[in-house]
Amino acid sequence: MNAMKKNSGFTLVELLVVIGILGILSAALFPAISNAVMKANMTAVGTRGRDIYVAITGANTEREPLGLGNVWPKTQLESGADTSDDDIASKTFSSSCDYFYELYDGQNVGTENHSPYVAGFDYSKLAGAGVPAKSGSGQLQANNCMWVIGANVRDEMEDIIPILVTRNIDCSSLYKDLEDGSKSDKITFSSTYKAPFSNKGFVMIRKGGGTFNGTAKYATVRVVYQNQSFKTTIGNQNALSYLGPDGQQNPR
Repeated sequence: MNAMKKNSGFTLVELLVVIGILGILSAALFPAISNAVMKANMTAVGTRGRDIYVAITGANTEREPLGLGNVWPKTQLESGADTSDDDIASKTFSSSCDYFYELYDGQNVGTENHSPYVAGFDYSKLAGAGVPAKSGSGQLQANNCMWVIGANVRDEMEDIIPILVTRNIDCSSLYKDLEDGSKSDKITFSSTYKAPFSNKGFVMIRKGGGTFNGTAKYATVRVVYQNQSFKTTIGNQNALSYLGPDGQQNPR
């Protein structure tokens, strides 16, 4: 009889207590685990954005002594531009998908004629953290592009300006001219795109090459622009704009 008691398992009450304790521990650890996963994803996304920045700036450095324009996207060509030229610097774009497709020479992918404008860039740099990578041939789709990119970017613009922004930020809440960098206005999240990061965080690459991994708490003008002011609408030059996966987003 005593041997049978010694070999008996947990009672139902004991099992429920253990399950309850495990549930409490899981609930306590879940926010910390989720936060760690998001930070890891933000680091990976930031690396991809930095790779795009390096690829574009490297191409611009190579092209300048050749008398070729920069490869940053444009929404409108400067007065007197040669529109008959088939070079990317002589084209305008209405979305980041169209731009990245052209930058990578998407129409010739998989052929001997494939000749991207930049080195070190492919469609994998546009995916991650819930945004699927493009597969197969054909035009790049919004579902496979996580970046909003600055358009009409010029060398003289301040380095603090974000030029690559994850698509879950509504870039119409950013600025093309900012007189007071200490403003506490909130930068708003996109109502269209939840991935990557939903309304929890975002990644920006600045014109100077710096990477900013931000959380919702720090999505303010003062933090994003580090208390600095700037002006991109100078004379008759085209002001800073942003191209999202499905269209243009005009900053304030």
